[in-house]
Amino acid sequence: MKKMLSLFSAIMIRPTIYRAVTKCAVMLTVVLLWDRYVNKGLLPVGRDGCFVAALFLFGLAWLNYLRLDGLEVPHLLSRGKKKEKKRRRLTGDIADFADEHIVPFDELSEEEQLACSMAANLSSGLIFLIPALIGVLMG
Repeated sequence: MKKMLSLFSAIMIRPTIYRAVTKCAVMLTVVLLWDRYVNKGLLPVGRDGCFVAALFLFGLAWLNYLRLDGLEVPHLLSRGKKKEKKRRRLTGDIADFADEHIVPFDELSEEEQLACSMAANLSSGLIFLIPALIGVLMG
């Protein structure tokens, strides 16, 4: 397995943050819907709901890690191989970046996409793990 930090570059920060915010919003919606319609006040949402959401996100990060390591599930989401584009070097004065194209998630290579997804899942899982740990320590 390649070193994990060598996979990340400066162009991957924005897609990682966007994906992490989206995952947090979706998981928060799921946890609040669970609390409203299924839980009926039996289990504390800050402790149990956030803990289950964190476990789910950490599980997704583990699957991304396995895919980065080379695990392929045959016939699952089979996509054609994309032709990798040659990236330009980002060096120079700030005026050079005025017309710079912001790289979206779809234009990253498959390995970079997996690394962004893994980082987004890990950071979102940590965000949900903190209230769960506080809930365990307080009550």
